[in-house]
Amino acid sequence: MADMKKAYEMYKAGFSCGQIVATFLSETCGFDEKSARAALGSFGGGIHKGEVCSAVVGGLYSLGMYCNHCEYDDEKAKDKIAKMTDEFTSAFIDRHGSLCCRDLCSVNDLHRCGNYINTAEELVKSLVENDK
Repeated sequence: MADMKKAYEMYKAGFSCGQIVATFLSETCGFDEKSARAALGSFGGGIHKGEVCSAVVGGLYSLGMYCNHCEYDDEKAKDKIAKMTDEFTSAFIDRHGSLCCRDLCSVNDLHRCGNYINTAEELVKSLVENDK
């Protein structure tokens, strides 16, 4: 479960849900948390348009870094990230009904988004653990 005290501190400092999720998952998925926060800086509030939930984006970013599909002929990594993405998004929709920020929250509020942060972190950790 996400450290909501740390999440709240990060949120008050101006970080989005996706940046928080990636920070929490950086060790599990093997990437630098500061670079992740920088990469995810423009995704808050559903890309500032109420589109895909930033917590979902942070989870998918983390899975992408874990799967490391970056070589042209790496079919194994390509298949792994496709499968994990489908499992993650399906499970998130099953729990919350949508991937869309405007459907999930009418107001950008960590108290409402905390559940989505927890779900994203939990799902990624479960997928990674099951992959090992």
